[in-house]
Amino acid sequence: MSTQLICSQCGHIGSSQKAIKGNFAIEIVLWLFFIIPGLIYSIWRSSSRYKVCVKCGSSNLIPLDSPVGQKLIADQGKTVEEVTESLKHEKKPFKVSLWVIIVVGFILLVAILSAFTS
Repeated sequence: MSTQLICSQCGHIGSSQKAIKGNFAIEIVLWLFFIIPGLIYSIWRSSSRYKVCVKCGSSNLIPLDSPVGQKLIADQGKTVEEVTESLKHEKKPFKVSLWVIIVVGFILLVAILSAFTS
């Protein structure tokens, strides 16, 4: 199965990004004040991941190698070979993980607090 997708909403061809239902701020508040609801909310959020289009945010993504995907490509006046060749040269965007941001923020917070207590 192809990892490249076509959006049936806007026609974007390429990779997708992951989206998670819910709100990160609500998750943090639930963890800080209520352990059990925080755990339940975190489990629900982690099980609700889905792929969305990087251009329009739609979840209507179709694999390029499916019959519907090939029809959508043909509707754009392109061939599967042209699209496959152009995707080989596509640059991957650099993404920083949310966990990296949290860990770096925590380290900075500890460093700042230790500077004030010394």
